[in-house]
Amino acid sequence: MKSSKRNSGFTLIEIIIVIAIMGFLSTIIYSSFDKSKAQSRDQKRISDISTIQIVLEQYFQKNGIYPVQLSELVPNYMVAIPTDSTNNYKDQYFPITKTSVGSTSCVSYQLWTKFEEKNEFLNSKKDFNSTNLPTNMYECGSNHDKAKINASTETLVYDVMP
Repeated sequence: MKSSKRNSGFTLIEIIIVIAIMGFLSTIIYSSFDKSKAQSRDQKRISDISTIQIVLEQYFQKNGIYPVQLSELVPNYMVAIPTDSTNNYKDQYFPITKTSVGSTSCVSYQLWTKFEEKNEFLNSKKDFNSTNLPTNMYECGSNHDKAKINASTETLVYDVMP
């Protein structure tokens, strides 16, 4: 009687092919997960902007003007100004007056943030240009150079006004 010895197991080629397929699939999964994380951070930015807007309106209702700096909202109106890894809203708040340069009678503002991904909220932005104000508007207070933005030319800037 002959005993037949059967080889069992996988060849090296089969193992390499399986590893390559697994690597390809994990790359696809990781890239879609990374995009969803960016969209989640952008949704948080929208929420932060909305929260700040609500508090700014409360401040305006009580004082008749908007604050010169967002730090004036802490601690009476909010515990802290929201931040994230790429946005500091203190540097993205631009108060506006209609009287004269440097006035503290802030009657409007521009508040903006940058997104990581393009989404439908960008279609509803104001496209305000604080780098070149219209003749009837002036910077309220001073030292807001970081807050200036031209939202009409920046594709991923979401800006709001009252």
